[in-house]
Amino acid sequence: MDSKVKATAKQALNEGDDALSDDELFAELENDPELEMFRESRLNQLKQEISRVRDLRSRGHGEYTEVQKEEDMVRLIASASKGVIHFKHPQFARCKILDTHLQLLARYHFDTRFATMNVEKCPFLAQKFQVRVLPCVLVIQNGSVVDRIVGFEELGNADNFATEVLEKRLAQTKVIQLPKGELASIPVKERPVEFQVSGSDSHDEDEDDSNLRY
Repeated sequence: MDSKVKATAKQALNEGDDALSDDELFAELENDPELEMFRESRLNQLKQEISRVRDLRSRGHGEYTEVQKEEDMVRLIASASKGVIHFKHPQFARCKILDTHLQLLARYHFDTRFATMNVEKCPFLAQKFQVRVLPCVLVIQNGSVVDRIVGFEELGNADNFATEVLEKRLAQTKVIQLPKGELASIPVKERPVEFQVSGSDSHDEDEDDSNLRY
């Protein structure tokens, strides 16, 4: 997509356009002197990009959400073109550590759906996907599980791994793309988010800092 189109869509969407109709939004955009250089095709691209982002926002993209019902998680997995799903136990310390990293990644990697669920609330999925050791992260592409990360072994087997380590591991399956250029040297927590959304947490109680069997 044209970089100017994407940048303009980002600006418009991050300025709280949700209260505006499409007609009102594009009336505002067309009043922007910079847009005089846009041809009709680029304005069409702009409209498509804004529509796409609104749709993804409505489905939870840009946030790390906790799913409460198993049937909702089944639908999420089946409909996700790109998804990262964390099966956890709220009392396991390593699950809480992973929650923190995934929340940061969800804000930056807007095109990928990030979600989590208490494994005790989804026995069917736990059995279907053979979730035996927690934390367990499933990588989803086009509704199918294509990869998984179990425990912290692939992340340095230590609790203090950097978010970028997890990011690089997830990027191996192309469920997310690593940043390029200047952004590549900026830590995830310091990078500008692509599209603003109101975030949500999914952190809970107590401790146990090793991988635990469920």
